[in-house]
Amino acid sequence: MFHNRDNMRNRDIARILYGIANLLEIKDVPFRPNAYRKAAQNIELLTEDVEKVYERGELEKIPGVGKNIAEKIKEMLETNSLAYYERLKKEVPVDVEALSSVEGLGPKKIKMLYSELGIKTLDDLEKAALEGKIRELKGMGEKTEENILKNIALARGRGGRGLLGVVLPEAIA
Repeated sequence: MFHNRDNMRNRDIARILYGIANLLEIKDVPFRPNAYRKAAQNIELLTEDVEKVYERGELEKIPGVGKNIAEKIKEMLETNSLAYYERLKKEVPVDVEALSSVEGLGPKKIKMLYSELGIKTLDDLEKAALEGKIRELKGMGEKTEENILKNIALARGRGGRGLLGVVLPEAIA
């Protein structure tokens, strides 16, 4: 789950916290998604490895990290996994991580795509877009559908979201 390069651990932990936020939002849990997002953002901004902060017993000094989230970070650092995240992924039968890697798709749209069209995976999303089903949904249109198809290709090409300055030249080449 984790990489050993500098700050990769921070990004991996942040990615999981963002994943939890998205899953909780899809489940309509109030407030907690924002708490997980805030903690994830602040962990991404750390200039040192979060493990060093943990070793000093200072996880709760990170803005947005309270006792509950600190315990989850501790579990990730000690076990390289997080039971809570795995349980949430089983409760929500949608590949939120893959779908949210498509630019323009956040938890609300992912939830709508799942509840209206049964979309669970990138393949489901691509099929629905190619069949013109997405444009029929409220708030979506032909242009949105075209953008989704384009962004699916970009997401598959880079394995997730990336900085525009990095992924755009790669996509054009």
